[in-house]
Amino acid sequence: MDNKTSKDVGTKTKTKAQLKAEAREQQQLEIKRNKRLDFLKYIISAILIAAGIMAFYALDTQLPLYIRYLFPLIGVIAAIVIVFFWSTGGRELTAYVRDCVSEARKVVWPERNEALRMTLFVLIFVAVLSLFIWGVDSLISWLLFDIFMKRS
Repeated sequence: MDNKTSKDVGTKTKTKAQLKAEAREQQQLEIKRNKRLDFLKYIISAILIAAGIMAFYALDTQLPLYIRYLFPLIGVIAAIVIVFFWSTGGRELTAYVRDCVSEARKVVWPERNEALRMTLFVLIFVAVLSLFIWGVDSLISWLLFDIFMKRS
């Protein structure tokens, strides 16, 4: 009875492991497919930009300049939409920027008096540290060149 139970548990564990492996494999295939689609989207956006620039120069004599400027602008805007809103990397980047902005809004800024006091403290500390480093450098220079090397 115990052997049968342990075999059943082993089979269930194996099945779970197989299911996990299959899910992992499926996820990797989905990632590869998304990468291919994203690459295709990047190619399409580059083609749109190039087509806008080509239209700008091709319609040199037929259209006024302010209308010709619209072709590259539309190409760039379409490329931005494709890259930042339809591709996986672009959506991840926009989500990251959105999270950064929300975190920056949570920052509690110091009041004016505290900011001035801390700025003054930093300036005084930097000045004192600069004088200390200058003094140590002068002392070491004096010891090495004037005392040990006997330079006059």
